[in-house]
Amino acid sequence: MLAVRWLFPGTEIRIDTRCLDCGQPILVRMRDEDILEVNPTTIVGHVNIPFARVLTGEVSWGLA
Repeated sequence: MLAVRWLFPGTEIRIDTRCLDCGQPILVRMRDEDILEVNPTTIVGHVNIPFARVLTGEVSWGLA
């Protein structure tokens, strides 16, 4: 979901979706690196990469 910011630099992006687990509405507003609004405030992100691959150096988070 947050990868869409690369497609629209400098533009405010609003994402309205639902939790795949419970169906609760989720709202995220962002512009570039800034998250402007999140509702509910308790949402968490998920990266579909096994953590063991990060530990071995096979995958990185893109940080220098």
